[in-house]
Amino acid sequence: MIIGYSGGPDSTLLAEVLSDYDELEVILAYFNHNLRKDSKDEENFVKSEAENKKLKLLIDGTDVRGYCSKYSLSIEEGARALRFAYLRDTKNKENADLIALGHNFDDKIENFFIRLLRGSGFGLSQMSYKDGNILRPLLDFRKKEIIDYLKKKEIAFYTDPTNKSEDYLRNKVRLKVIPLIEKIQEGSIESISRSIDNLRDIEVALERLIDSVVINRHSNYAEIKREDFENLSSACKFLILKKMFSIFNSDLELKRAHIINLPERGVVKLKSSKLEMTSSRVIVAKNISEKEKELPLSGKISYGRYNIETKVVSPPVKLKAKGCEFFDLDCLELPLKVRRKKIGDRLVTFGAENRKKIKDVFIDNKIPRILRDIQPIIYDKKGVILIPGIKRSNRAPVLKKTERILKIRYKEVANAGEKR
Repeated sequence: MIIGYSGGPDSTLLAEVLSDYDELEVILAYFNHNLRKDSKDEENFVKSEAENKKLKLLIDGTDVRGYCSKYSLSIEEGARALRFAYLRDTKNKENADLIALGHNFDDKIENFFIRLLRGSGFGLSQMSYKDGNILRPLLDFRKKEIIDYLKKKEIAFYTDPTNKSEDYLRNKVRLKVIPLIEKIQEGSIESISRSIDNLRDIEVALERLIDSVVINRHSNYAEIKREDFENLSSACKFLILKKMFSIFNSDLELKRAHIINLPERGVVKLKSSKLEMTSSRVIVAKNISEKEKELPLSGKISYGRYNIETKVVSPPVKLKAKGCEFFDLDCLELPLKVRRKKIGDRLVTFGAENRKKIKDVFIDNKIPRILRDIQPIIYDKKGVILIPGIKRSNRAPVLKKTERILKIRYKEVANAGEKR
């Protein structure tokens, strides 16, 4: 089991309790957001406590502010997306079964009000005891109970010095809204908790309605049939799109307004991903910015939607092979490189006389617009020689006099991934 560990009271209690079970192998996973002056102090505390507890600790971190600025996210949204992506990656790398998070009763209530204030519809009841492979065992415990227990047992934990700062919306809710509600009526917070649970039951019922919709997942995009999408209610359309965006950790970007204003055909751009409505498909893709790569004469690389394998072979060869193209190596001007499309890219295809814009090739082959950005373009010094899976240039054909043949095999990356 992976525990999302920060050294705070909640994750400290999780580590204390779960590490006592002999049948569990516990791994602590700490993500340093580098947002506070004391971030290094917190990390050092985490290292020390993991060593004291004799538990395996994995550490990662990044520039969260830079990430949020790049994708126009709030600090909380960006931090959450990066943290969850890290925990899921860690689970996969360690071949773990579950991820345990230290969210408590107070977090559940705070999260409800934060989403309410931001105008969320679905997702008001986001926190549940079990969500796929994510567990939240502490949802019934108040923060004060957890801290009192740790102090009584003299178990060390780290205190975030910004907890009292009202610069953050969560702290404002914690320090002002919740105490006021508790003062207005006794038992009000417990009543709100029951309402959250009721909302969750409604969302679960709706989610079951979309389970029959097949989501085809790939490395950088996911798609469903347009017909299946149109047969859903407005609420279920939101949920199926939210589910698709969650594959790329960008579900928080989706708002109900996006569903109301969906175009009949066209692209909807979000902060870190985008959606396209075509005549037959609904496609969600993450924004990627992949740098140009040199293509070896013998080797394998991945780029965009494809795995590409190259090999120099001697004639004779069978020239008609699915997912392969063959070139006279001595007629190419090396090196070969692969990149995304650029404005002005052209090629002359077999049977054609004039150079054609790559954009027009995409249109002719009905390639959705958001997939064109993750489509590799292979070229040499003289220009484009191959758009894998779509068209090749008429240059460097294999003839009887050809002595060296470059075989380029390509296969779209399939990634069924993890059902969440």
